[in-house]
Amino acid sequence: MHATICDLITDLVQNSIEARAKEITLNVEETETNLNVVIADNGKGMSAETLAKAKDPFWSDGTKHAHRKVGLGLPFLFQTSEMTGGSARIESEEGVGTTVTLHLDPTNVDLPMFGDFTTAAVTLMTYGFDGNLTIKRSLGGKEYEVSKNELTEALGDLNDLESLTLLKQFIASQEEDLLTL
Repeated sequence: MHATICDLITDLVQNSIEARAKEITLNVEETETNLNVVIADNGKGMSAETLAKAKDPFWSDGTKHAHRKVGLGLPFLFQTSEMTGGSARIESEEGVGTTVTLHLDPTNVDLPMFGDFTTAAVTLMTYGFDGNLTIKRSLGGKEYEVSKNELTEALGDLNDLESLTLLKQFIASQEEDLLTL
């Protein structure tokens, strides 16, 4: 299982990147009673048969990690949702893309910690793929939205040290604004 919800989110977005998506949307909405995460992409998608296999921890298509005989990312998603009274759903169409939806109860004692969203967002924005990632984040009615394309236009190369520092400061300030009354 993942140590934090942010680890799980990072893993799922990386799946979208590795599926050659050009557009990825990550929507994270938190209230006192719900934690909803939706990741939608226009990557290569999966057939119904492949999607069924992808939920099996003892199956791997061998393309992401040729040496592995197991695939644990999606099974961890379902395990986390089931053990905490939540729900998870994956919809995918080959050649069109995939949408992963996760609904969790943040009051459940078995739910992993949320984690450091600033670090997760910065990691995903600088992952090194040619597509665009849009992050929509809301907490208790406050929200912000940021996209990799907009950040690149404003800051230049996001992996440049100065740009990386500004990126981290910007995401951290957005997160702080969500927490202020």
